[in-house]
Amino acid sequence: MIIDLFTYTNATPNAPFSLEALIEAARCARLDGIAVTDRESSCRARDYVSVASREQFFVAVGVELKTSAGIVAAYPANIDDEFVNEGWRELGDMPEVEAVLEYFHDRGGIVVARDVYNRGDGMKDRVYAARDSQGRGFDSIDTIAVYRRRIDNELSIEAQQVLGIAACAGSGVFSDLEDIGHCATLFASEIKDQASFVSALKSPLHWACALRDLGEACPMGSAPAVDEHERRYDDRRNPSDRRGGDRRRDERRGDERRGGDRRRDDRRGGDARRGGGNRRNSRPR
Repeated sequence: MIIDLFTYTNATPNAPFSLEALIEAARCARLDGIAVTDRESSCRARDYVSVASREQFFVAVGVELKTSAGIVAAYPANIDDEFVNEGWRELGDMPEVEAVLEYFHDRGGIVVARDVYNRGDGMKDRVYAARDSQGRGFDSIDTIAVYRRRIDNELSIEAQQVLGIAACAGSGVFSDLEDIGHCATLFASEIKDQASFVSALKSPLHWACALRDLGEACPMGSAPAVDEHERRYDDRRNPSDRRGGDRRRDERRGDERRGGDRRRDDRRGGDARRGGGNRRNSRPR
């Protein structure tokens, strides 16, 4: 299943979309589900589950919190009264990241490090040391996003690999519904409800994926995804220029290769080679 892990409804300040609008956009992007991570708000969680059931589309629910170290997304194992009543507020306005890890882990939930190397509010290298009192760190790291710098994505991938935990991704859609589907998380298992979603995020069998070209945000060494519609559009727009360019490039490379072969043959001594190899063997003794 492919699920966008970071979306916001109009319960988040400056986010204009209803859950129904997010679901419709996710369907158009051919996603199998989304996770709503409203900022500092989880009071609508049960409403979201009801809407998802009515729309027959999978919706997980979490909450995005700003900690003293940086931004995290936390997902409870169950949508219970504790989560709906926003019991996490007892941690304070800007809690220590270790306290957030402990609060959600003790209740069977998981915590994801978000926008780790963003300039300004990213937690940066603190991601390596963050642990709760039982030594439990982050369950996954948000590694790729189209709105981040390439270096930010690369450093997030490096942290995920060093820590030996899985990578996840989402669109972080805020102002444009077309952003849904740029990045998402691929799960190996089928997810049916909140509990199986959290269980799947605890497993290493999920991966961050780019479903469209990330452009300059694409990490070095990665093959950028190409949207098939955009590729066909490019083919219609300039087919002759591209084919001509390819031919000219191939011809130049062919000439260079043929020229290089001739020069190598000349240096090696084509006549001597035809005469039987090493000329020293042909000297009279």
